[in-house]
Amino acid sequence: MRYPIIKLSKFGLFRSKVYRILKRPYLVVSLVSYACVVLLVSLYLSKTPQYTSHMQLVLPGTGNSSSVSLNGIGEVVSQTNTPFSGGGFNPRVNYKEMLSSRTVLERAAKELNMTVNGFGKAKIKLTEQTSIITLAVNGTSKELAQEKAFSLYHSLQKELDGLRADEVSRRDQSIKNILMQYQDRMTLTRGAILNFQQRSMLVSTDQMEQLIKTLSGVKERKVYARAEANKLKEYINQLSEELGVTPQMAGQAFTLQSDVEFKAYSQELGKSVTKLTQYSSRWGVNHPKVVAQQKRLDLTRTSIDNRSRELFGVNASAIFTNLNLETTPKRSQLFADLIDSFAKYKGQASMVLDLERSAGHLADQLKIYSREVIELERLQREFNMAEAIFTSAAARIDASRADIFASYPVIQLLASPSYPVLHSSPNKLIAVIAGIAGFLFITFGLLLIWQRNHIMELLLKKS
Repeated sequence: MRYPIIKLSKFGLFRSKVYRILKRPYLVVSLVSYACVVLLVSLYLSKTPQYTSHMQLVLPGTGNSSSVSLNGIGEVVSQTNTPFSGGGFNPRVNYKEMLSSRTVLERAAKELNMTVNGFGKAKIKLTEQTSIITLAVNGTSKELAQEKAFSLYHSLQKELDGLRADEVSRRDQSIKNILMQYQDRMTLTRGAILNFQQRSMLVSTDQMEQLIKTLSGVKERKVYARAEANKLKEYINQLSEELGVTPQMAGQAFTLQSDVEFKAYSQELGKSVTKLTQYSSRWGVNHPKVVAQQKRLDLTRTSIDNRSRELFGVNASAIFTNLNLETTPKRSQLFADLIDSFAKYKGQASMVLDLERSAGHLADQLKIYSREVIELERLQREFNMAEAIFTSAAARIDASRADIFASYPVIQLLASPSYPVLHSSPNKLIAVIAGIAGFLFITFGLLLIWQRNHIMELLLKKS
């Protein structure tokens, strides 16, 4: 015999078994593959349990607007558009990137005294056609998973607050420079108004209106005073014509009647005329008593003439000899009315002259005011415009400070982080399904390889 039969030792028997197995390579590969699948499933089931906390964030879907009306200045409109109004802009995508950013993760990890790698990243899902952001945060314990979700939410809010504050600060700085220019313009126009007021007669436009009212009142009073003066003049003329005396003569008559010496002469004249009449009726013209009484009468008349001349001139005696007001009380009252009306007439005439002078002065002043008020109104319009622009800009700054959600809309916690009851990983069902799937794929693959020649022969025959 070429190969004699010999008795194998234990080592030889082991070697023979190994050679026998190696003669079946498909069996070896399948066993090794099955062992790897079992090892992977075992490692998956033996890893540390992981718990998942879920939470949902929501963004508002509508904007808001406000309008502030400043009386006599202008109107300030503050409007915040909806965050989804722009077709190419979706704040949910921005917030998704922020939740995965290094700054937000570092702040959240620092709050829990963890590293960024230990904290990990959250699983973020954006629900279509909604403004909802869904987050899933993993942790090695139930409490840790929930705390990591809360920490991530707070870190995002702090990041948004910082971005909003930085935006407001930069916007204020840019507007502040323009606001200073508006303020300088307003100060310049105000100084121009003050300089004009110092060198002109006009301080405000109210003076112009008041002057027009005063001038109208003076003209109205002048018309009434002139009408009253004409009325008194006609009354004086008619009364003078009826009495046959002028107001000056009536006044002089009252003066003579109040003069003691003239009054005594008048009384003496009356007595002399009475006695002369009596004597002439008894005796003849040449009777001594008649002659004596005639001389007394002539002396009295001479005294009256002399006294009249002393008071009112040469012709006064001829005028006032027959004006005995004491014997005619009604005539005396008419004389008094004539004198009173004449005095009122003089007063009204003087008032008309004063009013005419006042009206002329006011008219000249009005011409000056008319020229100056045009310049003052122009300066005032420039100041009002500068003030309106400055006030509107300041109001817009305040409105923009209040509107801090324009670029970064507010985000709200729709569903607070859940407290996981069961661990999410490892999942036994997934492990079993994965193991079975692995076995099936390995078996199917080895069968294909083992029977490849037979399959190729069948395919060649059919072709």
